[in-house]
Amino acid sequence: MVLLQGLPMERVLTCIFFEHDLRIVAIAAVICVLACFTTFLLVEQVRREPGRQRLAWLCAAAFVSGTGIWATHFIAMLAYRAHADVAYEVGPTLLSILVAIVLTGVGWWLSLSDRPVRNVAAGFTVGAGISAMHYIGMDGMIMPGHVSYAPDLVVASLVISVVLSFAALVIRKRRVVRNSLILPWPATAMFTLAICGMHFTGMGAAKMVHGPAEPLPTGAITGQGLTVAVTVMALAILAIGLVAVIAERKLQRQAAEEEQRLSSFANAAIEGLLLTDGANVKKANKSFLETAGYSDLTDCPASLAELFPALDLQQLPAMIDGTPSECELMTSAGAACPVELLVRPFGRANAGMFVLAVRDIRERKEAAARIAHLAYHDVLTGLPNRAVFADHLAATLEQSERRRVALLCLDLDGFKAVNDLYGHPVGDELLIEASRRLRDAVGEGCLVARLGGDEFAVVQTGAHQPRHAGNLADKIIATLNEPFLLQDQSVRVGCSVGIAVYPADARSASDLIKNADLALYRAKSEGGRMARFYEAAMDEAMRDRRDMEAELKLALGRDEFSVHYQPLADLEAGTIIGFEALLRWDHPVRGAISPEEFIPLAEESNYIEALGEWVLRQACAEAAGWQGGLRLSVNLSPLQFIPGNLVETVRRIVAETGMDPHRLDLEVTEGLLIREPDKAVEILRELKKLGIQISMDDFGTGYSSLSYFRVFPFDKVKIDRSFVHDMLVNPQARAIIRSVIGLGRGLEMSVVAEGVETEEQLAALKIDGCTQVQGYLISRPGPIAHFERVVLEPRTAALEKGRSGKPLRKAAGE
Repeated sequence: MVLLQGLPMERVLTCIFFEHDLRIVAIAAVICVLACFTTFLLVEQVRREPGRQRLAWLCAAAFVSGTGIWATHFIAMLAYRAHADVAYEVGPTLLSILVAIVLTGVGWWLSLSDRPVRNVAAGFTVGAGISAMHYIGMDGMIMPGHVSYAPDLVVASLVISVVLSFAALVIRKRRVVRNSLILPWPATAMFTLAICGMHFTGMGAAKMVHGPAEPLPTGAITGQGLTVAVTVMALAILAIGLVAVIAERKLQRQAAEEEQRLSSFANAAIEGLLLTDGANVKKANKSFLETAGYSDLTDCPASLAELFPALDLQQLPAMIDGTPSECELMTSAGAACPVELLVRPFGRANAGMFVLAVRDIRERKEAAARIAHLAYHDVLTGLPNRAVFADHLAATLEQSERRRVALLCLDLDGFKAVNDLYGHPVGDELLIEASRRLRDAVGEGCLVARLGGDEFAVVQTGAHQPRHAGNLADKIIATLNEPFLLQDQSVRVGCSVGIAVYPADARSASDLIKNADLALYRAKSEGGRMARFYEAAMDEAMRDRRDMEAELKLALGRDEFSVHYQPLADLEAGTIIGFEALLRWDHPVRGAISPEEFIPLAEESNYIEALGEWVLRQACAEAAGWQGGLRLSVNLSPLQFIPGNLVETVRRIVAETGMDPHRLDLEVTEGLLIREPDKAVEILRELKKLGIQISMDDFGTGYSSLSYFRVFPFDKVKIDRSFVHDMLVNPQARAIIRSVIGLGRGLEMSVVAEGVETEEQLAALKIDGCTQVQGYLISRPGPIAHFERVVLEPRTAALEKGRSGKPLRKAAGE
């Protein structure tokens, strides 16, 4: 024992294990642990509460810590074997508890700050409170003799109380920063060591020097009184601790439930939400994590600077309650995602915490880009549209500074036929592929635009004009003349180009467009698949065309139209069996105008319906008085089928003129069946129900197909004059004629050869088996009065059966 007392550590251990009742020491330790635990719970409550409530909780923490230290000390003193009766003076005893409460309370208040200096001061103050309570309490002890202290152990006890108190505060604060819901067991253990370590080190420093026994002063606290006081203090600590634990548990449960509700609410939000503490991310909802490409918050960067590199974090307070601002969010893949930010403060004012609403605006940006693209580009081909073309051309001319600018207007030859034969999906593919070829042919530096349908335009600048425009046009034509492979179909179309050059051909954008269109019209009218430059004479031709169109619509009222007739001869019977009605226009100034010139104009100006109805009425009125067997043929334009009232018009005219419908033959071209086959076939069937015969005119000149005879039973087919003209010099033309004649014989249809002009042609047709002919060899067209003998007298007297062309011509009135 003497050896142990020679060393400070051994002295402390000897004091604990040999001079104290360890059972009571254990009770003191339990009371100390409970007091420390309760104290830290109360200090955390102080952090949460504002205003007066904070002060109340701070006083409670000071009371529990001070009384806990006091109770631990005096319970341990009850465990001390002093070998004499020990009592305590009331004054120092009460002072000791008051000092412990005040100093620890001040220490807890200092610990609320985030400043390091105040945290050090907090640890020193709490440690001083522990030490002051101990030594003031020891000073109030009454016993026979006196107490002396070993200075080194006294200093050690002071150091222990301060250092371990500071360590306890640091441990708790670090754990609170990470998670405020963690119970303060590590800090409790460290603070318990501070109190107990200081007490037993201080007891180790004390040396009891016994003296003669003296009577206790009046009012001194005896061991029994001390036990009662300690018991009361311990019960108070237990009660406060119980209340604090219950309150803490309730607060933790409420906090957890509230956090869960807030988390669920935040995760239900469509927009991304971020809770930040300064520049650090504290929380994030699912929408934000999905937008940023992270599965969990632990994977997400904790710094706002990493998530929003271009965002000025110093400006966050200025963005509060402002309008949303755009910035870029860096996703997990390293891509920049455009977002919209809205900033709101969170928690107490000036706390530095913000809620960031993050709205993903990628779809909005893409939609805006698509809308902008659609506003300036053709939907099908992706080329700039008419609006872009007009703006670009105007700007180019304005900036040209008298440099030459070439405008090429072009369209596809035969595009409509592709649409009619193969359908619009193939037509769309053709436009897409033609646009691609056009872009490749033109190259960089020129604008290529789609104006609508199969019409395109090219603006060429910075080149030697008009030579380079002509070279480009030739290149475009050659490129588009190549066959297109569309849905396993090889399709051929051509291209016509009209060229106008600024400033030689026009002084404004509108005039340049008009003149390029005139050149395009000339290229198409000359057969297409070629380029034509604008010439001043084209303006005159176009004006003349417009004048003719206006005069065409006045011609009926001026009685400028008349109907001529061309006979149809039967070779087997040697008779005239009917006449084809042909429209003629005798202009008072222009003279006789060819049907090939004014019929297309009537179709383009939507005047063909009125004109066709007039011809049918005139012809039926004249034919109604002919010899009974003579037939009347009238041509119908495909455009007359569009309104849908053709059947009713024919029925009305037949009834009004007294024309026998069985003597009427209506001729249609195969183009009618290409445009709208179902509608056309339905109308033709309704006409046949009236007793009218239906003939196919000009067979073989277009996209002829035997399927026409399958979908509709024609009564007659007419071989186009071009085949008759070439039949004696072109074996293919002769073979086609023979094939059509054989087809008519097999289908029990009449076959008419048009354009017979020589007796050699007539003889060849008779050899090939053709039974009906038309042409100048029989008679030129003329007014019906020229054929009076035929239409009024018996026809058998006029023709000799089996003879060649001369009797036929005589019967025709020559």
